[in-house]
Amino acid sequence: MEMVKDYVEGSTMQRRDAVDIIEEFSSELSKVRGKCLDIGSGPGDITKDLLLPLLPHDVEVVGADISQAMVNYARQNNNDERLSYIVLDIEGRISKEQIGQYDYVTSFYCLHWSKDLWRAFKNIYKLLRPNGKALVMFLGFHCGFEAYVRLGQNPRYEFYLQDARRYVPYFQRKMCKNMRASLRKMLEDIGFEILHCSKREKSYQYSNQSLKNHVLAVNPFIKRIPDNMKSEFVDNLISEILSQNVLTPLDSKNNELVLRYYLLIAYIKKPQSAT
Repeated sequence: MEMVKDYVEGSTMQRRDAVDIIEEFSSELSKVRGKCLDIGSGPGDITKDLLLPLLPHDVEVVGADISQAMVNYARQNNNDERLSYIVLDIEGRISKEQIGQYDYVTSFYCLHWSKDLWRAFKNIYKLLRPNGKALVMFLGFHCGFEAYVRLGQNPRYEFYLQDARRYVPYFQRKMCKNMRASLRKMLEDIGFEILHCSKREKSYQYSNQSLKNHVLAVNPFIKRIPDNMKSEFVDNLISEILSQNVLTPLDSKNNELVLRYYLLIAYIKKPQSAT
């Protein structure tokens, strides 16, 4: 996502859920030592505002994101003497200099973008030192991604959304009946010790405008759409989401809506014996 300002303005749901998980695991985070990598740090606000204050003062934190634009924004707007930022593709090749360099990894609302989730977790395993831990949270299911697929079948948009299914969260794309069990098996096969693994139903209340802001914030296709079609595309995308009957009206006068979705949370450890 290169539209950094749209993400900053429209990511209130992501921030709220990150607050919940960081608070839940605050005791564990307070015990972190050494060097921490925050994967998918985006504009850097969660890394600086929520994560950094809980970590001991001698912990070095590196924010990592695949987007150079996000990294540039984070460096300019959310810097701190304990923080640095790097560009990193968690599905890509990990350089020798990065392997085994981190005592702790965090990731909030990032890994559902992975085309190959197994490779992403394998790289997290490589990045950790033996006995290192990782706390990750990502989407298991969200109806908005199915709306992309539906719009991709519309002749008006199919050219721009040819790869729409690639952006559907991994377990949703694989149509897993038991996402939690599938995640546990993946993590165990890689070599992780499972400290916690859960699937949680969540909901978020939107107004029409905040839903539109959210759709713009996380839309991987908007830059492909011609300017004269952007407004129409967003309106049709929201209509597709509504048509799936997963938004429950709360107040017809104010057009308030509730959107339900599923999160996957894992707290994992690389064994001391790992090489």
